[in-house]
Amino acid sequence: MPLSLLASRAAGPLSSLKKFFGDVTRKSEVASNSFGRAMAEVEALNDRIVPANFSVNGAILNVTLEANESVTLSTIGVGDSADGGVLTLDGTLWSGTDDPGVAVGQGQVDLGFDNQDGAVFTTVKINGLGNNTVNIDETDTVFNEALSITLTNGNSIVNTGDFAFGGAGDTLKITATGVDVTQGPDGVLTLADAATFDLGATGDLLLDSEENEFANSPIAITQANDVTIVSKEDTLDAAVSIDGKVVGDLEVFIEGDAVADELLVGRSTGISVGGTTLLSSKAMTVFGSIEAEGAFTGAVSVFHGGTTLAGDVLITTTGNTSLLIDEIDIEAELVEPLLVLNATSISQTPGGSINVGEGMGKTAVSSSTGAGDIVLANASNKFGPVLLDSQANSVSLATMESLLFDSDANLIITDLSLTAEMDVDANDSKLTVLGLTSVTAGEDVLIDNADNDLNNVKVIQSGDDADEAEVKVFDKNTVTFWGSIAGELEVISTNILTLGKIAPLTLTGGKDSVFTSGTISVEDFAVDLGTGMSTFDATVNSPISINSPNSQGILFVGDTGEVEILDGVKVGAGSVLAGDGKFEVGAAGVDVQPMGLVAAANVSPFGLITPGSLDITGDLNFSAGGIFGQEITGTDPGEFDTIAVDGTADITDATLAIATEGYTATVGDSFVILTADVVTGTFGNLDDMDQLTVDGVTYMVTTTATDVTLEVVAVGPTVQADGIGLYRPSAAEFVFNTSDVFNFDPNAFFTIGFGIVGDQGFIGDFTGDGIVNVAVYRDVSDTEPGFFIINTSPINAFDSSAFITTPFIGNGDEVPFAGDWDGDGDDDLGLYRNADATYVTINLPEIAPGQTGEVALGLTRNIVFGNPSSPTNPTDPPAVGNFNAAYAADQIGFGAQGTLDMADVDIATLPAGNSSISAFFQPSPLVFGTTGDTQLNGNYTGEVDGLDQRGLYRSESATFSISSGSQPNIVFGLVGDQGLTGNFVGLLLPVVPTTESLVDSFFEEV
Repeated sequence: MPLSLLASRAAGPLSSLKKFFGDVTRKSEVASNSFGRAMAEVEALNDRIVPANFSVNGAILNVTLEANESVTLSTIGVGDSADGGVLTLDGTLWSGTDDPGVAVGQGQVDLGFDNQDGAVFTTVKINGLGNNTVNIDETDTVFNEALSITLTNGNSIVNTGDFAFGGAGDTLKITATGVDVTQGPDGVLTLADAATFDLGATGDLLLDSEENEFANSPIAITQANDVTIVSKEDTLDAAVSIDGKVVGDLEVFIEGDAVADELLVGRSTGISVGGTTLLSSKAMTVFGSIEAEGAFTGAVSVFHGGTTLAGDVLITTTGNTSLLIDEIDIEAELVEPLLVLNATSISQTPGGSINVGEGMGKTAVSSSTGAGDIVLANASNKFGPVLLDSQANSVSLATMESLLFDSDANLIITDLSLTAEMDVDANDSKLTVLGLTSVTAGEDVLIDNADNDLNNVKVIQSGDDADEAEVKVFDKNTVTFWGSIAGELEVISTNILTLGKIAPLTLTGGKDSVFTSGTISVEDFAVDLGTGMSTFDATVNSPISINSPNSQGILFVGDTGEVEILDGVKVGAGSVLAGDGKFEVGAAGVDVQPMGLVAAANVSPFGLITPGSLDITGDLNFSAGGIFGQEITGTDPGEFDTIAVDGTADITDATLAIATEGYTATVGDSFVILTADVVTGTFGNLDDMDQLTVDGVTYMVTTTATDVTLEVVAVGPTVQADGIGLYRPSAAEFVFNTSDVFNFDPNAFFTIGFGIVGDQGFIGDFTGDGIVNVAVYRDVSDTEPGFFIINTSPINAFDSSAFITTPFIGNGDEVPFAGDWDGDGDDDLGLYRNADATYVTINLPEIAPGQTGEVALGLTRNIVFGNPSSPTNPTDPPAVGNFNAAYAADQIGFGAQGTLDMADVDIATLPAGNSSISAFFQPSPLVFGTTGDTQLNGNYTGEVDGLDQRGLYRSESATFSISSGSQPNIVFGLVGDQGLTGNFVGLLLPVVPTTESLVDSFFEEV
């Protein structure tokens, strides 16, 4: 039975009402204004009661709804107008010409029409003129016509009952811009043929009943906002097909039982989705697939479960668009499911995941342009084998299981990243990667296809079973390799193999390693071979080279470790060969170039850290200036370095570099530091008595035919002389010369970049370890406070990430400096403000080497001393020095036309806040330099009392002048540089320029 709503409006023949009000008007004698009101009431009532209209046009039943009218469509049988379809109005009556048996409803609420399949009507058209509602209600028998609904400025279209179309040709077409098409609690829709929806950009299509049946009835969405479609499939072979344009979100759910089901989205004419896409098929089927093709702006999620044999998912984008995956979950009981993704670029949401048959399925990915990125790198993925089905710009994959990757010989233009909790196997096809190949795995790593063409390879192998696994890498040309390896390692390159260069290579598991290539080098970073057996085979019979063009190359072997390099080793400038194990170098031996270092010690990329015992089978040859590193922490075996050479050790003119840590020297202490079958030559940095003094300890160096022994012959004070350096504002770069100013070597320098151009750079020993740190003061503007950034790593072990910051302080027009204001042995901060001749001294808390974060500022003093510098009274502030041993703190002052005026006060005794000092003293020499010189006071002679001597830097000629000793004038740096002084004489050079062009690029003619 049709469902009818109660009338809500006055009913009656329109003609009778018009006649009645016309008679009243003619007989009325009321005033004209009253008559006007009556006419207005008549017109309003006329507007309200215009009835709906129906007409028959051949096989089409046309229905027109006037504004604000509602209609409900249902069926009561498969018969003529008395037992067929019913259109029920809500509160108004039908207007039209009755055709008995065909369409009858004139003056009635219900319009009955023939519902016999093809007997009279093929189509029912409903046209609404404004604010109309159409209810698609219950069919006692199927609806045997096509249904077309067109609403202009409509209200709603609701499926309120169980409505079923009859068969082929019984289509559904809804055109209603801005109107929502929804289903009520009892709504169910069964399609028999195609359905088309055009709801504009704001109308939603929400067909969300779990009892809907849309199998084999394609749905075309001309345009709609949000779309939700739910369908159950209970047929032998069911396919739900959806195409069109979705402005908002698209959700499609398939339920039920079918032998084979397909969810086809965009596979006919394509689809575009402006929001997110969710496709779900949980139908219990034997065979099933989900296929989507179109432009998907938002994230796409796919859930495919319940399939017995196969459950494939294929997603392809069109129009050179990208694909963003949120979640994909594919389940299949017996046959491996397949996931196919094709788009310009493919990526995942941060919290998304892809599960292809619990890692047992297969995945194929491709870039439709061959130039997009494929990034499916969430740790929760479970891929199984992955096929790259096209060229791509970059590929990044991660899985919780093992990852079998097949590039199908396709080119990867930039980078490839493969991550798996278990194995990574990429051997099915050759890899051609122009950028970085990065592999992270818990177990085996196999990228050893004989046709691989790689450039940079990084492997991180770690996990509970990693030490029982293996890593194999093959490249047919030239490759750079680094990473962290727990298991056995084999790296083969047919042409050039470089280890390090980008980052360190560390073998952590004590397993064997093999490196084979035409030539092999270690470059810029540490290669730690650990405690296993390592073999190097340079097939062109050239020595393994250790180079440091940009950082520090190190080749290290751990305790009990052995390294076989029968082609020999060449240690380049700034590079290191070291360890506790054994190097077997054959007849080619070890060749140590000038400024190359060999040491029996455990090393990191930042320098020596503990003594060791190094064995070399073969010759050890030092070029002049090569460095023999020696570390001493005590006199017992194992507390000082020893090198044993099974061959000849030539140390002619080599540099003996001694470092001590926690060692208190006593006259008579002796150390055998080198033994060999034959020792030739002597170290080149010894004095005429074959002695060397380091940190106040004088060692006698005795060289025999088979060994070298150190003996302590004198112990003096350990005051280290200060050296000179530069800050280059144009590059935010610090330069440190490590030679003594009285024996100056312009090539003994290294550089550190820290801060940005515009910062004010300075140095100080802020951590109290005896080695200076770099720091900058960063102004926000000329009128706003700035803040300090202090690097807490020593300059000879620089770590750019180790720094602290302070709160804002100052006015924006100050010059920073450093000094010890409390006598605790480490430096504090200072600011000089010329406008009022104020020195601001700022105590710092204790700072540990390597500390990070923000630190609080301690006691702050504002000390007025002297007068502001001006054209009529030029001065050169600020100056800092330690000239008075009675004072705990350093002193502050300024240069004044060649003199140096220092405040005669112990700053450590001053309270916080404001002070004014007038007393001063003038260190000797009384006159040294002139106006415009920068005052650089330092302990250049290494005086035991630790007091400073006058020094200065003249920027206009890049010249340092020292008042003590031989009073040298040293040209160093470029015009515009700023002079520095501090404790860095004798430090080993972390990086040494190895070519004349690199030296020339830094030191130009002044």
